[in-house]
Amino acid sequence: MITIRRATYDDVPALHALAERFLLENLKDPENTGFLISNFSLDVYKAYVDSAEYFWVAEEDGKLGGFLLAYKSESIKPEEVINSCLRYSVVQPFTLIKQICSSGKVRGAASTLYQKLFDEMDTELALAAVVNEPLNTKSIEYHRKLGFGHLWDLHPPADYDGVTRTRSIWFYSKTGTRPQTRMAQVDRSELVQHLIEKEQGTVNLYMHEDNLNWTKLGMLVTFMTALLTAFGFLLERDPTTTNNWIVSVLVVFGFVVNIMFYLKLKSGLAFLNHHKKNLRRFDDALAGMLPSIPSYLDRKTGKQSVTVRVMVVLPVFSLGLWAVCAGLLLHRYFL
Repeated sequence: MITIRRATYDDVPALHALAERFLLENLKDPENTGFLISNFSLDVYKAYVDSAEYFWVAEEDGKLGGFLLAYKSESIKPEEVINSCLRYSVVQPFTLIKQICSSGKVRGAASTLYQKLFDEMDTELALAAVVNEPLNTKSIEYHRKLGFGHLWDLHPPADYDGVTRTRSIWFYSKTGTRPQTRMAQVDRSELVQHLIEKEQGTVNLYMHEDNLNWTKLGMLVTFMTALLTAFGFLLERDPTTTNNWIVSVLVVFGFVVNIMFYLKLKSGLAFLNHHKKNLRRFDDALAGMLPSIPSYLDRKTGKQSVTVRVMVVLPVFSLGLWAVCAGLLLHRYFL
């Protein structure tokens, strides 16, 4: 049974340690984990214990499940640049979700915290700012699952670490209506069409890069077949009748070919991943504006496919195989 209670000073060290685990700088794979940007100190959390209208801890059998920190728009301080932009831009009062973090030890902790917030907040609207660079995929997926919609993207000043990261603003409305804002409105149908066209262009780039990578891989297999054929021929020859320089050239050529294809495939996969990220961003934007539009990507695309793993492993295997072959040739002809 999950229990929700108000955070206290005694909770602050544990909450701070949990948030530290999910800071962007401390994660190896932040896009597929979910992460936090706000690097609050112990004193900041203690100040929120006193000031935040909604600062709750989720527990089950003494285990920390997570916490939620939120407060009303009227409590936003002038030094909170991003939040002040939201307060000015959104006409109606709202509840700002500043942080939500789940430890993973209590199933359903985050959902329970959010449900309590929706039940007890005295505004019809809740807003959350999610980082786009790098794309906080897990957070976006989770907020969409809870019924949040995409409001707009915000380009704020640099964060505490000096890096500028765009935010996507997501809203939850008890009435189901889109918030009224002071932002200049654009033709929604025109914007959707523009996004679809850009998404299609990204799909074409993604497919082109994928085909190009397979072409590179095919060329590597062709070169390796030729190299292994030459290796087999030279291994059977009498060393006294073969010039050593032929063996030396073949060994060097084999390493150059393998290293070249390894680097080319590595850069190709980086471009492929870049196009995939852009495609997911267009999917998220379109899903927020028009949920009926089907997605190009399923929810598992954050993971590496089997084919991508082959492209990563095969060049390394090929390089290792040629290293063994080169060693055998050098041993036969020079030792």
